[in-house]
Amino acid sequence: MQIEHQLEARQARRMKAEGRMLDRMERREQAAESMIGELCRDGQTIFYVWPQGGKYREGSFGELVNFLTKNRYA
Repeated sequence: MQIEHQLEARQARRMKAEGRMLDRMERREQAAESMIGELCRDGQTIFYVWPQGGKYREGSFGELVNFLTKNRYA
């Protein structure tokens, strides 16, 4: 019976840690989304970012979110 309690407690800790990680990722992605701007060039919408201390970059919305989170700008 002791081992069952240990396994349940371990699983509960894992689930809480996973929940915290997902919350952290969501907050970072929301911060990255707010840093993305839009331009209209030749009738097409162009997404861009120019993070402080970084380089200007254009791309799709998803690519820019990944770029900002991967490079820890957001």
